[in-house]
Amino acid sequence: MRGIIARGALPVVLGGDHSITYPVFRAFDEKLHIIHFDAHTDYAPFEHDLMHTNSQAFRHIAGFANMLSLTQVGIRSLRHSADQVEDVIISGNRVINMGEFRRLGPAGIAELLPKGSRVYVSIDVDALDMSLVPGCVSAEPNGMTYPELRDSLKAIAERHDIAGFDFVEVNPPLDVGTGVTAYIGALTVIEFLGHICAQPHWKTRRLARAA
Repeated sequence: MRGIIARGALPVVLGGDHSITYPVFRAFDEKLHIIHFDAHTDYAPFEHDLMHTNSQAFRHIAGFANMLSLTQVGIRSLRHSADQVEDVIISGNRVINMGEFRRLGPAGIAELLPKGSRVYVSIDVDALDMSLVPGCVSAEPNGMTYPELRDSLKAIAERHDIAGFDFVEVNPPLDVGTGVTAYIGALTVIEFLGHICAQPHWKTRRLARAA
């Protein structure tokens, strides 16, 4: 990751589960905001000798000096405790549940940060409703539709400067038959990347590197 960043490339990382975001973000030295789309906070305490699972990535990241803020969007699961949600908020970060997400809309999510912020985006496939992602072991009801996630990512790309992103938690052995979870994941990644690269500041940066 450090080698990719040093070359000025945009890291696009495909999971794997959400434990990968911890070492990926650790490779950045610059100060970044994080927008995290997920049904779960992944903010579990370090206990029972467990420290590096997919349930603890953002507890690690929240302790990094270069993390400016953490905004978690789509949180709605009974699989984590109330304490895990409260810990995020007490640390000065944001938790956006599905009710608030639908009140804000995609533009409102992007406007939670100052315009032009440098942002790392982490996308768990279970941010989407469980009816859309059979190939995900942790899917939850009352999730986002594809247009809701797509339009949120588009709004973020248009308002901010994306430092990198990951897409995680597709489970191929579960995604049998049609492969729809992998397909919707690929579509999400391609569309988000397209919106990032369509921005004027990205085109200017690319031309500068070419020169």
